Amino acid sequence: MRLKVKYLLSLIVGWGVLLVSLPSGYAAQLGRTATALQVARLIVADFNSPGWRTNLGDPFGGWDRDPNDRTQFCRPRLVEEPRLGTTGYSLMLEYDVDSPNPAYDGFWMKLPSIPLHNFRVLSLAVLGDPERGCTKRVKLELKDARHRASYVLEGIQPTWVRLRIPLEAFQGIEKIQAATELVIVFDDQTVTEKTGTLYLDDIAFESAP
Repeated sequence: MRLKVKYLLSLIVGWGVLLVSLPSGYAAQLGRTATALQVARLIVADFNSPGWRTNLGDPFGGWDRDPNDRTQFCRPRLVEEPRLGTTGYSLMLEYDVDSPNPAYDGFWMKLPSIPLHNFRVLSLAVLGDPERGCTKRVKLELKDARHRASYVLEGIQPTWVRLRIPLEAFQGIEKIQAATELVIVFDDQTVTEKTGTLYLDDIAFESAP
């Protein structure tokens, strides 16, 4: 398994209480002999840079069930307001699954083979747009090359809230050793509002339950 240098640097910043094993040769990239680090919180994306990359250097974007069907879509955009903190951006997801056809779309974010056994919780801040409206419920997925684990996230409100999901709550999570992708799904069978705008910020994996 090849991990990225930016991932290692993020672990170094996040000293904490959980032991994280690194593959041999990876520490050598930084001229180190250590093969383990301690980490309590790994920030995947805080959207504080203008480029379409996570804090770990991986891409993210929107996806549509059928790009030729204009009655359904998900349009991601980095915005300065609303956001957490006083600088940077949040991610805005404008979605529409109000279609005469079966409808689902969403957002994807690549991950650098994050070893899930080192973490207990997926944490993210969410805000439903109070004027444009927003679903109170979406589906989350964690993936590797062959498996998918899913969880229906509830509790989205018209104010910023931090939601912490135990990884064990994801159905099928036992099959995923190292996560390579995080996906948000808006589908017409799950959402409470078929059109709306959702904001995301500060996505992280945490070791504390």
